[in-house]
Amino acid sequence: MFQKLLDKVKLWLLSNEDEEQGQLPSEMVEGKKIAKKLKQNLALIEDVFADNYDICIREFLVGKDKSKDAFLVFIDGLTEEKIISENILTPLMNSREKAVDLEKITKSIISTANVSEVFTIEEVVEGVGAGKTALFLDNEEKAVLIDSVAFESRAVEKPEVETVIRGPKESFVEDLSVNTSLLRRKLNNANLKLERIVLGQQTKTNICLAYVKGIANEKIVDEVRSRVSRIEIDAILESGYVEEFIEDHPLSLFSTVANSEKPDLVAGKILEGRIAIFVAGTPTVLTVPHIFVESLMTTEDYYSGPYLVSLIRLIRYIAFVLTLLLPALYVAVVAIHPELLPTELAISVAIASEGVPFPKAVEVLIMGFLFEILREAGVRMPRAVGQAISIVGALILGDAAINAGLVGAPVVIVTALTAISSFIIPPLTSAITILRLVAVLFATAMGLPGVLTFSIALVIHLASLRSFGVPYLYPLAPLDIEGWKDVFIRVPWWLMAKRPELIAKNNRWRSKLGQRPSPYRDEIEGDDF
Repeated sequence: MFQKLLDKVKLWLLSNEDEEQGQLPSEMVEGKKIAKKLKQNLALIEDVFADNYDICIREFLVGKDKSKDAFLVFIDGLTEEKIISENILTPLMNSREKAVDLEKITKSIISTANVSEVFTIEEVVEGVGAGKTALFLDNEEKAVLIDSVAFESRAVEKPEVETVIRGPKESFVEDLSVNTSLLRRKLNNANLKLERIVLGQQTKTNICLAYVKGIANEKIVDEVRSRVSRIEIDAILESGYVEEFIEDHPLSLFSTVANSEKPDLVAGKILEGRIAIFVAGTPTVLTVPHIFVESLMTTEDYYSGPYLVSLIRLIRYIAFVLTLLLPALYVAVVAIHPELLPTELAISVAIASEGVPFPKAVEVLIMGFLFEILREAGVRMPRAVGQAISIVGALILGDAAINAGLVGAPVVIVTALTAISSFIIPPLTSAITILRLVAVLFATAMGLPGVLTFSIALVIHLASLRSFGVPYLYPLAPLDIEGWKDVFIRVPWWLMAKRPELIAKNNRWRSKLGQRPSPYRDEIEGDDF
């Protein structure tokens, strides 16, 4: 009877052992508490990190009599060996303390800046994967995570996309801690809050929400925090993953989440009441809420004089209309309403297009397709080669297409002007590329009424969009006269006393209205001025 019971217990233990061997490492450590016996913890750690050559496990003895067993776990390449040797191993192995426990070690022996206690194997695995060193001690039902992160990262360099002539010439990098430090250099403010969220079941990517408490709308902050926290996906490899999950209108061509690689731009938006979303491993930072007029602004607008900036702003709006509607207007006027053209111009266009076998709409689509190929080739090739391909390819293909009679010279001019205009507004390039094709189809079907119908439908669509509760066309719709000081033109800083009303409701005043030091004084310390 006793032998049968013993056999059943053995079979139960063997079945449990088989189940554990078939478990994934993440399943083995989920909810698993740290055992009091060091050997059990060591065996489990070895099983979890099995088949990983870069995992280092260092066993040693501590205490005056070397009577206490301990071991360290860290990943080679993610940690600084000098920190482990000089700040952890050497002090522990040379310690003359008789009674050693983790509390005493953290308070009087280890000399690193950041130390934290954990009580589960799962926390240990996550910490080690993030570049920390885990310390286990015998007869302790907890472990210590010691900050020893030190891996190679790209240096802070000039921005490649958002280039400027005047202003800071530094950009974010892939290291999250470097990015947050760049932001803190701009905002030396105790009200600047940085909240950490971990996303990605496989990648465990660190996400950071940054905002200024007292300026940012708390309801928007709560909504951003809620949307980001609800993301459930295996991997977060770039901020674009997060953007697609949190944007208000995922099926719209216009993004309701802005992005930037410049610390000064992100700092400026945070000071207006927006929330920044940093993602580890990418130099692109998201900001919300995002409104349409932001796409037609640059950081340099706020570093240069208001008069030239206002003129350039108007040019950007004109460029937006040209790159969106110029091909469609060309098709509508030349193909359907040629009577609107002056007689001399109509004759010139007809002569230049003589012998072309395709309709005007097809000509425009052919040249547009060739331009997109050239642009993609220029982007994907190395910078020096890409520029040469774009310039030479455009000249050769344009001239060859005209000589071959595939397209007329006016279409090449329209395509070139459209392309140049699109370079002025990079944030809207992806949406405009698709909408331009739709506008040409409307123009082909109905002429100028079709272009007008398309424009009205686009405005209605833009007016229906929201970004975290803020209308996408704000301050144009709903109308906010105060906000118009920084839309089509930019008034001097001393006249922009208020922050955007629908974004920063708590603390709208950035300065006193019209406050400006007088440049005229009669005396300075008794001397004539």
